Amino acid sequence: MPQIALHFLNARGQLSSLQTWLEGALSETFSRSARLLPLGTVDVVVKAGTFVIPEKGHVGWAPEPGLIYLTVDPDHPSLRANEHNAIERMFAHELHHCARWDGPGYGKTLGDALTSEGLAGHFAQELYGAPPEPWECVSITVLRAHVADAAEAWEQVDYDHSAWFFGTGPFPRWLGYSLGYQIVARYLAAHTATSASSLVHAKAEEFRAMLGAV
Repeated sequence: MPQIALHFLNARGQLSSLQTWLEGALSETFSRSARLLPLGTVDVVVKAGTFVIPEKGHVGWAPEPGLIYLTVDPDHPSLRANEHNAIERMFAHELHHCARWDGPGYGKTLGDALTSEGLAGHFAQELYGAPPEPWECVSITVLRAHVADAAEAWEQVDYDHSAWFFGTGPFPRWLGYSLGYQIVARYLAAHTATSASSLVHAKAEEFRAMLGAV
């Protein structure tokens, strides 16, 4: 039976006003996700900090099997507003990564990363609906300008992740997230019996042809 183990780093009380809400939101999201994903026991480490997504007031990271780190900024107005269940959708995204780690893993190539991020984004929508996240909304015109770059780098293990996904190099901010989201969207449209949850262990090569459909 899948279980969640929540660990709040709260020695200085920064999370005290949020802990009850976060415990409820994260536990509920885990329960909903576990009905659809092959999740095992997951350790979730929650801490306060300001190194978060500016538009959201929180950030998540699933670096290895069975482990997720979450950072929340208690003073960020968007965190407390939690528009469209933002904290729940972020956690669902990371839980998809976590389940994928127990299959093919996040992956080492650009194609792997595009697939993993695209699937996780669509899983959050599968679970909670709501509009795509800001990082999934780079315009199609911009994406198409970089499809050839992605095709060339698809199998590269030395690709620059920060440049592709965070805009630290020659690419627009969030290019990789939006491109992965669109690749998976086209796959789901062409394979209507599938879902982001059912494809959690699918290999990146299954999605490669969809790059040309963006």
